[in-house]
Amino acid sequence: LGLSRQVTVLAYQFGVGLVDLVNPTNGALLAMVAAVGVRLEEWWKFAVPIMLLLAALATAALAAAVAIGLT
Repeated sequence: LGLSRQVTVLAYQFGVGLVDLVNPTNGALLAMVAAVGVRLEEWWKFAVPIMLLLAALATAALAAAVAIGLT
């Protein structure tokens, strides 16, 4: 694809960070949600719009990194 290593790692880090917000198999997420008494469905209703916004920002950041030729 012609991407540098830095852009590839940046894309991976963005993806992992975003998925950890809503991943139901993330033990830390489940423990925190359970500790405060919030249902997982309620958490998703709160987190998904934020995740979509962060995904759009991550896409813009990746596009900028590719455009400036980050190496």
